[in-house]
Amino acid sequence: MILHPYRESLLSQLYPGYQHSSNCLEPAVRTLEQRLPLPAGYRRKMLWRLDGGFGGDDKLDWLLARGYRLLAKGCSNRRAACLAPQVRRWQPVTPTKYVGRVPTPHAFCRPLDTFVIRYHTPTGWKHTYLYSDLHLSGRATAQCYDQRGGAETEFRSDKSGGLHLHKRRKHKRDAQEAWVLLTDIAHNYLAWFARTILPASPFADWGCLRITRDLFHIPGWVQIAQGQLLSVKLLKSSPYAEAMLGCLQRFWK
Repeated sequence: MILHPYRESLLSQLYPGYQHSSNCLEPAVRTLEQRLPLPAGYRRKMLWRLDGGFGGDDKLDWLLARGYRLLAKGCSNRRAACLAPQVRRWQPVTPTKYVGRVPTPHAFCRPLDTFVIRYHTPTGWKHTYLYSDLHLSGRATAQCYDQRGGAETEFRSDKSGGLHLHKRRKHKRDAQEAWVLLTDIAHNYLAWFARTILPASPFADWGCLRITRDLFHIPGWVQIAQGQLLSVKLLKSSPYAEAMLGCLQRFWK
């Protein structure tokens, strides 16, 4: 899943469970470019935040050569172990995480900053490293990378939240892909609904599950004539009816 800043899904692709993420990156980028044909100059405004599973230096260099911004975790544990002793000063990110700058160990087509992340686990201290062309401090780079979880959160919400993607499996690949795309349409409708109708209300921070479970199940009556919405009546005994009517009235003014 690739997300728009409005938390809408721009692209979802279905792959066999055994396919490695590194083999999905280039097809996903090329498909996104076809479906969202922006001028090449806009790529400098698009940031790809990638975890280590999306490939090595060659994959990252391919993205850089296409003009995109990049914030990616390195995929080599051995390289992380070699880079960690080169850090001269560690900066705290959290009480259990530190970051330090090191020279970039690979010649990319564009200059990149390299930061080593030192973090504590139940088995001791471990290290990983980040590549970035955002030209931020080490702490800001680590914090920006930690915000990448939007897609995972939204996909998990689609699976176990109100859309129940994981409970509807199709035996044929094409049928399953169609179901994923239908779920994307529903996901984007919910994103629009939350962004457009629910701000400045008690439901402003509600996610997919609570919207579909609590708001969309309020009993009521909708009157439509000749394609025009005439009135909406909601059951007064519902604890959310009054606030929901307020949202609808503000939207239709």
